[in-house]
Amino acid sequence: MDFSSDRRIAPVISLVLLLVPLNVYVIGDWLGAGVQWALFRYQETFYGPSLITVASDARYVGSGLISGKTAVSFALWDAGALVLVSASAVVLFAVAEGRRRWIRHAGWGVAASGLLFLASCIVQYGPLFSAPSGISVPFGLPLVFAVGWLIFSGDWTREAEEDAGENEEGEGEGESIREGTPETREKDEAGY
Repeated sequence: MDFSSDRRIAPVISLVLLLVPLNVYVIGDWLGAGVQWALFRYQETFYGPSLITVASDARYVGSGLISGKTAVSFALWDAGALVLVSASAVVLFAVAEGRRRWIRHAGWGVAASGLLFLASCIVQYGPLFSAPSGISVPFGLPLVFAVGWLIFSGDWTREAEEDAGENEEGEGEGESIREGTPETREKDEAGY
């Protein structure tokens, strides 16, 4: 199996980003510390440990409990999470429905989510990721950009394009990853 052309890999690598920690941060002068994933964060402060989801962040900002640059930072992170989940859904749909171009657009979406996550860290902690509000080490963000590039530039349909070239009818010229010989269609229907 060629990693760069197997279309079953695209949804997996985009969904892996939801499981990988993207940011480690310290609040103020070690008042607390935490690890942040795309959809939630775990932090420990003198109040105790907390598991905070992006939905909770949105409620805190919407109610006015959190304001200022922290509210902007939360809103940017939540927007990045929404874009990442949307891009992952587009990849899943594109592979299931055979929409080759949509996979490339989803790669742009994953990269855009990385930019929003990066902007969130910069708003809260400054361009050097160190400020009086604390420090941030967004070590997972290069992975987000790498996955975005891999999804965008991957040849997820190579075998389908070869099959479409052999297709006697010449329909679509490889537009859909479901085209090809009857054997290929049977494999696609069986989930191979």
